[in-house]
Amino acid sequence: MNLPTIIVLAVVVLVFAAIVANEIRKKKAGKSSCSCGGCSGCGLKDQCHGTSEKK
Repeated sequence: MNLPTIIVLAVVVLVFAAIVANEIRKKKAGKSSCSCGGCSGCGLKDQCHGTSEKK
């Protein structure tokens, strides 16, 4: 591998690591990772958070 290939690979790995770290930080803060703007309008909200009703 030559130097430009290594540099591009390093940049891609850093971007990927930053995205993963951001998602982990958001999850620990209790924020949603979906891009729909909130769970109230999401069709899969019961899959993520379960139902509040007890059976």
